[in-house]
Amino acid sequence: MEKYQNLKKNTKGFQKEKWTIENIKDGLEYFNELNGRYPSSMEIDSFEYLPTRRMIERNFGGIVNLRKTLNLQGSSDFTKGEVRSAMAKKAFIRAQDYERDFYFYLIKKIPEVRVHEHKIIRPGDTASDFFIYTSSNKGIMIDLFYAQDIHTLTGIVGIKILKSLEVKLPVYYVLVGNKDITQEQIDNKIKNRKSPLPDHIKVMTEKYFKSSVLDLIVLEPLNN
Repeated sequence: MEKYQNLKKNTKGFQKEKWTIENIKDGLEYFNELNGRYPSSMEIDSFEYLPTRRMIERNFGGIVNLRKTLNLQGSSDFTKGEVRSAMAKKAFIRAQDYERDFYFYLIKKIPEVRVHEHKIIRPGDTASDFFIYTSSNKGIMIDLFYAQDIHTLTGIVGIKILKSLEVKLPVYYVLVGNKDITQEQIDNKIKNRKSPLPDHIKVMTEKYFKSSVLDLIVLEPLNN
């Protein structure tokens, strides 16, 4: 950190806080040193040595223009071309790995005949990663998702909820792949939502789901 002479902390809440281009450049370079890349737009607000996305948007026209202005190495825009393609491919492979591991865990706990992958739930035509039949005509929906941080999680959950409002069965959104986000953090975010979470929808970490939900599922006989 000593080599960044203009490194500045973001003391959120002070409206008249002033940032210089030197402050911001050092913050971006420090992030790059820690992570091996520059931050995406979504990561800026959670990094304490950078100003808010809103400030960058207002003063510099957004992170893409700012990176071009500073002539930083690497792609300026994570949403286009080869960078986006590489990120999408990596995310797809990661999702497949999580789903496969989760499936094998489920069938160790529950008879495989009760576990349905990628079932469409009606009404609502909602796609689920897994559906567990608790009886012949009832069950629970499980949807896995990955979030880089708690702020990203909030946005993802907001989108998912809209797709599950018509589902008449219990819905579990399960965070996988990020052990740094705790159940307590998730619960606090959900509690502070402007609109309450529908009663049939729950959001939880993979660890919490496995330890506090899966073993409590009641399985009734299936009709032949």
